[in-house]
Amino acid sequence: MAYQENIPQPTDKIKDSQNDLLNNFQAIKTAWDVNHVTYDLGDQGKHKHVSLPEQAAAPATAANELAIYSKQSALTGISELFVRRESSGTELEATGASLGAIGWSYLPSGLLIKWGVGSCTGNDTFVLPAGAGIPDFTAIYSIQLTVADPAITDIDQAIRATSFVLPGTITVFASNRSTTGAATVGFEYLLIGI
Repeated sequence: MAYQENIPQPTDKIKDSQNDLLNNFQAIKTAWDVNHVTYDLGDQGKHKHVSLPEQAAAPATAANELAIYSKQSALTGISELFVRRESSGTELEATGASLGAIGWSYLPSGLLIKWGVGSCTGNDTFVLPAGAGIPDFTAIYSIQLTVADPAITDIDQAIRATSFVLPGTITVFASNRSTTGAATVGFEYLLIGI
């Protein structure tokens, strides 16, 4: 039998509402046992796991309140974990990512990390992959470029970033270490920003 509200009534006798009360306690226990350790076991009251139904929109939050919820990501097209800051503040995607040799990932703090490979010659520009499903930076905090060309057998190449233009163009200088001239250099990049 389903949970029944408003029982017992002031005029009810225990013998008349005992079945309804027992059914209510069973309904409460059945609901509790979903994702929780059951009442009658050790660790009672703890979660086994947390299931978050996908929300259509970010929930409102009050002052001194934080919301953690599931919502479909505009970037990945699947349910991701989101955090909404207090006072209906910033909404942060916490688990969105595209993992591979060229990819990106959000951290729960809201930081965006991008990585991949590229190649440039001399004073050149490198444009980060962009398009649907790839977030853009609104600020950049760190750029790391590392020579990574499988065709070279020595370490006579260098690459350095000279500037960054939002949302994702890096100006680089690629050269040989032992000469002042430009060279074509394959590299790996790691960028951190928001």
